[in-house]
Amino acid sequence: MDDCILDLKKLFCCCAPINNLEQVLQKLKEKEKIISIDVQKKILDSTVNNILIQQYPVKYSYQRAFVKLLMNELESIGEEIYDDVYSLYCHFILFPGEDLHYRHFSQEHGDLEFITIKESINIVSNGTTGLCVWQGALHLAEWSYKNRNQFNGKNILELGCGVGLTGLSIINACSPKQYVFSDCHQSVLDILCENVKLNLLSVLQEKISNEICTLNDRTQLQIKYNHSDVKVINLKWKDIENYIEEDNTVYDVILGADILYESTSFYSLIIGLNCLLTSNNYAIIAATIRNEDTVKMFLDQLREHDLTYLECDIPEQTISIESNHAPVKILKVYKKK
Repeated sequence: MDDCILDLKKLFCCCAPINNLEQVLQKLKEKEKIISIDVQKKILDSTVNNILIQQYPVKYSYQRAFVKLLMNELESIGEEIYDDVYSLYCHFILFPGEDLHYRHFSQEHGDLEFITIKESINIVSNGTTGLCVWQGALHLAEWSYKNRNQFNGKNILELGCGVGLTGLSIINACSPKQYVFSDCHQSVLDILCENVKLNLLSVLQEKISNEICTLNDRTQLQIKYNHSDVKVINLKWKDIENYIEEDNTVYDVILGADILYESTSFYSLIIGLNCLLTSNNYAIIAATIRNEDTVKMFLDQLREHDLTYLECDIPEQTISIESNHAPVKILKVYKKK
């Protein structure tokens, strides 16, 4: 039973598709035969009544859908329904729609139990797709932990980082020397800075006042977390060459998750990669394959600019956050020898 409730907690906290939670509830019914009032209390305490959810709520429409699912499952086996289940459902019905909400991604490694991400409820918001977590970010975070020796003590730059899930997971579990988040949309950068502070400064409250500093228009945030220097910068791909001249940092690894969706941006991305890559480093790009032709176009353009790639093995993904789970490729991009 406890395993099922833990699975419910992990899936609920990151707003996994409701049918994934339905499968866990059905498994719980098969194991327990009955879902007593005490078990229902445990389910609520792990999900909608969890202190993390109370403080940083997932979207209310999702919470309502989950409580409705729980009611339906209990009714299907003729089980007495705990009064608080009805009360919570009525409570969520009254909530209006919201533009922003939180998701909490379970971390099996590192100091943090969850990475908490504030994001937009809409796939496209304020003219950008960068205000929500995409499946490629989860795959890249998992791949990075499996290959953490490539990140420990290294300088890392993430391009088009969005709301920050991949980088926060790597900082938490892989102990890089430096991690630089970069994006170019101010709405994304604002939420990204909130997410970095929310996760990485919670254990450093006494140092908040003197650890945060905005240095210039480029640098939005700079803090220290454990042994890692963490920065958030405003960086357009077409400005990467200028940034390298300003920064003088040689990055060991360049990362990108779900940045291959718009073919018109490929030229500036590849020119930027060419500036960043040397014979001693490489880029890792996680691409959700929604259109094979789009990714093929990117790979063809790579070859035209003295870059090449290898396709990496993908670790098994324990949680999907998309209803229609598209395949993901992880590409290692590097200079031709």
